[in-house]
Amino acid sequence: MTQYLKSLLALVFLFATFGATAKAVPNVVFILADDLGIGDVNCYGGERCLIETPSIDALAKGGLRFTDAHVNASVCGPTRRAIMTGRYNWRFGATVNNGPWGFCGPRPNTEKSTLGKLFKRAGYGTGYVGKWHLGTTMTTMDGRKQGLTNVDFTKPLIYGPVQFGFDHSFILPGSLDMYPYAYARNNIWQGEVTAQKGWSAFNRVGPAEKDFQDHEVLETFYTEAEAFIERQKKGNPFFLFLALTAPHTPTSPGVNWRGRSKLGVYGDFVMEVDHSVERVMKALKARGVDQDTLVLFSSDHGPAPYAGNILKATPAQIKKMEAMGHFPSGPHRGYKFSVYE
Repeated sequence: MTQYLKSLLALVFLFATFGATAKAVPNVVFILADDLGIGDVNCYGGERCLIETPSIDALAKGGLRFTDAHVNASVCGPTRRAIMTGRYNWRFGATVNNGPWGFCGPRPNTEKSTLGKLFKRAGYGTGYVGKWHLGTTMTTMDGRKQGLTNVDFTKPLIYGPVQFGFDHSFILPGSLDMYPYAYARNNIWQGEVTAQKGWSAFNRVGPAEKDFQDHEVLETFYTEAEAFIERQKKGNPFFLFLALTAPHTPTSPGVNWRGRSKLGVYGDFVMEVDHSVERVMKALKARGVDQDTLVLFSSDHGPAPYAGNILKATPAQIKKMEAMGHFPSGPHRGYKFSVYE
């Protein structure tokens, strides 16, 4: 999972490039988990995995598994830039993560070719739902660079998913531990940003919608993804990028998922990630296009050394899981941030 991004991208670009001339053009759904380890998924972790992931397992059993490709940097931002552009990060000067947090500008530059633009050129309807983490340009009240205190949340984004080629989008600008904690639909802020909130392992407190709840984010994304699929007209191909915020910190499973796993809140959170595949597959089947859709699932890189923590970032948590017999990195050394497999 953490090793096959190149192969997945090759398939995606293949279909998008040649789809316009094919007799039967497949829909494409790409689901990207955040900090999910290869050993967190039962079909890869086996006896060293204590989490049930039936939907991902079924997808793997009925499809292809890619096991020999690598991320070009073991942190969030570079992975997303590589997926969005099909380029190594150093090709456009992005060699380190350094965000971009929700307040950073677009990375990569929107003049670059992107997945959204590529699929649009091939005749696809395009949608993006979930964690963005590619930077935005926000309208400010003083005309200066956007920051903690000067963003005008009553005005639309100047640059966002729309400029990256997506007909429809519903995003959280950064990670779930990165302010602003606010949703934007088609570059327009959706809620009243009047609160100061923060739940993460890094204690990042910042602007938020007054009703924003971290444990509701995945369910919100799943509902938006279902709605996008339901709106698509049969016979018109579509591409949906569903980017999850989990199991990245804060470890905050939805109310209906708490206590389901054998591994505490982290296991519960991973099970809710697995549910993304189930929700997408059911939506495709309900629309009658499940046999005409290529569904891809991956993680952005390996698990974080502090995986499973709620309040304080420390490597100890993942070691506790390993002591219990669950190994998020599977057979590999290292975790997120490392150069080991």
